[in-house]
Amino acid sequence: MAQDFKLYDNLFIETNIQSIDYDAVILILYPEELKVTLPRHIDSFINNIVKIDKHVTKTPTVWSCDYVSGGRIILAPTGKITGYHDARVIKEAAYKGMIRALDAGSKKPLLIVQNVVNFPDSQLVCILGALEALYTPIQMRERDNTKNFIKIGFHSEEKRSEGFEKTVRNAIALEKARVFARDIAGGDPERMSPENIVQFVKNKFEGYSNIAINVIDDETTIATDYPLLSAVSRAASRIERHKPRIVEIEYKPSDPARVTETIILVGKGVTYDTGGADLKISGKMAGMSRDKSGAAAVAGFLKACSLLKPPHLKVIGILCLCRNSIGEDSYVPDELLVSKSGKTVRVTNTDAEGRFAMADALFKAGEDALKELNPHIYTIATLTGHARLSYGDYTAAMDNHSAKATNHASKIQFSGARIGEGFEVSIVRPEDLSVNVGKCKGDDLLQVDMDAKCRHHQLAAGFLIKVGGLEDKNVKYTHLDIAGAAGSPPHEPTAVPILSLCHVHKVLL
Repeated sequence: MAQDFKLYDNLFIETNIQSIDYDAVILILYPEELKVTLPRHIDSFINNIVKIDKHVTKTPTVWSCDYVSGGRIILAPTGKITGYHDARVIKEAAYKGMIRALDAGSKKPLLIVQNVVNFPDSQLVCILGALEALYTPIQMRERDNTKNFIKIGFHSEEKRSEGFEKTVRNAIALEKARVFARDIAGGDPERMSPENIVQFVKNKFEGYSNIAINVIDDETTIATDYPLLSAVSRAASRIERHKPRIVEIEYKPSDPARVTETIILVGKGVTYDTGGADLKISGKMAGMSRDKSGAAAVAGFLKACSLLKPPHLKVIGILCLCRNSIGEDSYVPDELLVSKSGKTVRVTNTDAEGRFAMADALFKAGEDALKELNPHIYTIATLTGHARLSYGDYTAAMDNHSAKATNHASKIQFSGARIGEGFEVSIVRPEDLSVNVGKCKGDDLLQVDMDAKCRHHQLAAGFLIKVGGLEDKNVKYTHLDIAGAAGSPPHEPTAVPILSLCHVHKVLL
């Protein structure tokens, strides 16, 4: 069932592009002006092809070539690269190249991994793009564990180097983390119900001495400590497998004395979002099993840490798992709820359930952060359609006042550009906080101001800051709205923002 990658088992570092062990070679074709060095065996062959047919610079093509392993070469062009492009252009070319190789019948492709001066992490991004193309959804694997490849080779130079092996090992660990996250995010609402996610997470971390897992599933405890999550889950709680769960995953390095930073991540894990009493209509409900992509990314980041073992980090991940169902016990607009922070919150739209799912866990994280060394809190969520409308398939990154003082959203945007994930920095302004203030007597906060005509992803961050008690607290907090970036059917989940978090927090080897 597992989709696993192992160096020197099914993944290999290859120094000879004419090796008989492979049945095709994939080459990323870069624009001539980048002056990317081609392997000496094929440089004249490639140059002649480009002269014969300029179309090879636009779409992946397969060519017969006696000078490479398998006698065929797949050319995967990046197309024109301008100053506006980031490393995603390499990831996309490698992904398309691998897809084309598989479509051609290759089971043992050899990927040429070139170093591109303009993109410092180009080799890592290239390998990750190729590995991403091999992903098979979990429910396909559970029915038929036939792999779509036998072995994959990576060629950088004609001699082995310690640096390239480290790059390959980083890529393998990161892709294992992303597969874990994609499995959770992409699994259907029953395969990945709250109950099943708990078991899946436990199984995947079994045997890892640097990971501790705590599951909170007692209804009374959840009602007391996570009252807003409990409200969202009321209709779903009539069914055992749909009952809410809080999953706390903690990574501790082997030497606590070396820890210099603590990261606390809260992930939205709504396993299915019907909209609740404010039911989604006109086909808008389809795809809502992806509303757990934030929790999936949190679990995936912990997986990356467990494999790469960063000595300087302590990491706490909190998966807020629930289902927003409709039924006789649904929470409804006009209800006045009391959050764990003590603030009263008026329900205005049950389809704004994501901020409720995370609110109490975020408040607890803010309290716990005061006892940790150099803490930074994240919320990661497919939270608002407005983020997608504003930024397309990029993540909206928003800092509170403390994180903004260190320009953290800009740092993660920079890491994303390096590693092939896109971010837009969005500023939380005073009105994004004040718009959440209650309007009726006795209301501290509104779930969402239904009269607001704009800034919906920013005001959602403002709500989380206020309900989480992070408005004045000197704790760094960054909200990542991945609604546009997480991947919607029929596309596979992206596992965003695992790569960027690993890059910005120096998780890589």
